Amino acid sequence: MDKLEFKKLLFEVAFCTMACDGDIDKREIEELKIMDKNTSYFAEIDLSDELEILIKELETKGVKVIEDLFKTLRKTKLNPIQELLILEVALRIIYADKKVDDNEVKFLNLLRSMLEVHDEIIFDRFGEVEILYINEYISKLNQSDNDFLANLNLPDMVDIKNIDLTKVKK
Repeated sequence: MDKLEFKKLLFEVAFCTMACDGDIDKREIEELKIMDKNTSYFAEIDLSDELEILIKELETKGVKVIEDLFKTLRKTKLNPIQELLILEVALRIIYADKKVDDNEVKFLNLLRSMLEVHDEIIFDRFGEVEILYINEYISKLNQSDNDFLANLNLPDMVDIKNIDLTKVKK
């Protein structure tokens, strides 16, 4: 996967992480802006354009957007650094609003199950993260995971459409 496509994938991870608990908190958006300003994670992509694409997909597909993200992660060969970046972005968004929702925990652990990075490397990078159940034998998307997706409440489209990422500058 080339750098630009990976950066778009990282943004998609951030977007799905924000949406999975049914509420997009202003602090999650601020964390996204901080990542954009202070890291190269989203360099060279227009976050406003990417957000518009994801909003349109969410309007037409609903929670299938998250399922599609998981499918992409399963079929894409990523290196350990890319996989750690995916986990970092998700964790930063989850912790941004100072509350952890059960759906965020389920999402994070499904996300982790799509990655091949070893538990020891995750532990070395993040330490003991209470909400991240690191286990090399986590099953891939199974029936209970499909139930999670089927019962997921996404934020109102009005809230999502009000996200403004045009003012993010390096």
